[in-house]
Amino acid sequence: MKRIAILVITAFLAAFGESAFAQDNNGGYVPTPVTVSQEKVKLNGKIYLSHVVLERQTLFGIAKAYGVSVEDIYEANPALRETGLQKNAIILIPFKEGAAAAASSAATADVSPQTGGSHPSYIEHTVRWYEDLDDIARKYGVSAKEIMDANGLKSKKLQTRQVLKIPVRDAGQELEDEDDKDHELTEEAQEGPVTPGEQAGEDHGEDPSPIETVRRPEYTDSTRLFWTPKDHVDFSLILPLNAAGKVSEVNMDFYSGVLMAVKDLEADGLKVNLNVYDLSAGIPPIDALVKDDFVLGPVASRDIEAILQRVDGRVPVISPLDQKAGTLAANYRNFIQAPTPVENQYDDLASWVKDDYRDSDRILFITEKGAGNVTASVAIRTAMAALQLPYEILSYAIVEGRGIPNILTEKMGKGIVNRVVVASESEAFIGDVIRNLGIMMGKGYNLVMYAPSKVRTFDTIEGSAYHQASLHISTTYFADYNAPAVDRFVKAYRALFQTEPSQFAFQGYDTARYFVNACARYGYSWTSMLGNNKVSGLHTDFQFSSDSRDNHQNTAVRRIVFQKDYSTTLQR
Repeated sequence: MKRIAILVITAFLAAFGESAFAQDNNGGYVPTPVTVSQEKVKLNGKIYLSHVVLERQTLFGIAKAYGVSVEDIYEANPALRETGLQKNAIILIPFKEGAAAAASSAATADVSPQTGGSHPSYIEHTVRWYEDLDDIARKYGVSAKEIMDANGLKSKKLQTRQVLKIPVRDAGQELEDEDDKDHELTEEAQEGPVTPGEQAGEDHGEDPSPIETVRRPEYTDSTRLFWTPKDHVDFSLILPLNAAGKVSEVNMDFYSGVLMAVKDLEADGLKVNLNVYDLSAGIPPIDALVKDDFVLGPVASRDIEAILQRVDGRVPVISPLDQKAGTLAANYRNFIQAPTPVENQYDDLASWVKDDYRDSDRILFITEKGAGNVTASVAIRTAMAALQLPYEILSYAIVEGRGIPNILTEKMGKGIVNRVVVASESEAFIGDVIRNLGIMMGKGYNLVMYAPSKVRTFDTIEGSAYHQASLHISTTYFADYNAPAVDRFVKAYRALFQTEPSQFAFQGYDTARYFVNACARYGYSWTSMLGNNKVSGLHTDFQFSSDSRDNHQNTAVRRIVFQKDYSTTLQR
């Protein structure tokens, strides 16, 4: 996938569509109002706001809204001098406190006191995603009962984006009915600043308000850990983008997915502060990293280890792509391995055979004689033995392939299901097995093939052969393009970046969205809650196991079937 120069310079992927300039029906220019973005990114030590250009916005108008000069924007986005503004492009705006203050003022304009006739003054408040009624009452210094009376509420349960009237208390007026004493905190229970909390199982709104500081109480119920949600998440993304040279397409795709996730999360009402570091410029400042909620990246094990050594467990470090990086957990703490190890895929494949097996079936285990890499063969066979599955073994070399149909005739049966487990990751060998299985299907044998997920990367094997053999694979990654959520992501990605999302774009989106959501939902205790539930993304599932050193390993696997009608379906 080719990238254009502006994306390298700004480290953002931008879309080039219709011109951002237009005229109204009378021939005059009508600029689109500019809404100041609150999405911060840090690039090479500098803080910027990322702004999505809308149709009919002007560079002058954008600069004025953000309180910067046109020259400031050109300096942050050098290619703009040649390209001009483009609809849906993402440009960097140098962060200045004045602009942030203006944006904050605009954001809070909807909570000004309202009056009407003989009714008392009130403030309109839109319920945020993390708030319950008691949180809102504390925010405005009124009682929950007063809010319920003002809005005719019969219970404390609130709905997403529900607009509430908040009575404005006269100076010196006491609380009408302080019925939430159980939420007050004792001096002994105060443990440091956190953000407002919510009670499990309640509905939540969106569009968080500015952060308020409260104190975290101890949670004495031994059935679960105490957690307090957050209305904002700060995290660092460290990738070898090599922005000054030949850009890594894999890493830029992953980065593009992360940006899409941040965009969607903020649309859901969550504030996200993303700090981006190009590892090619060196190790980021450790003092800055340890202040974040988590660090995502780098990619290679050696680079991840360099970060782990320096942060020394003070902040969770997430490995986003390297399946072999999980070995770092043995020597470091507060480490999270997002990719599922291939061993889990082998185990799940054997379990899948077990789930499908019926007494009338036959299981044939095929391996390559004299193979240099026997990892898959040993791992899958060990897993099947542990499950006490009955199977026959067929081991042969490719040079013997022409005589294999005769052997298969002896080992398979007609009128039953023959479950064929191909325990190899050799493209040439699997190609030969599929050729022989095709011969057997032509003779009327009913068979189902199981194989490691690596077969999806083979270029010399026709995909139709997988469908004819009803191939079953256990894999870490798979996007179901028939799913509405996947379809929405693909269309949004195409519109923004003018290209197709790769596997790594999906991974960046799922990984960032999952961990930001987990951190926001569980607050300071978020890593301890990772193993509670399996969460499915667009492309990846997340289900974590943990150890005593607060290290976490993703174990989730997806099951994919290549159907005979040439569809590929997600089974689990």
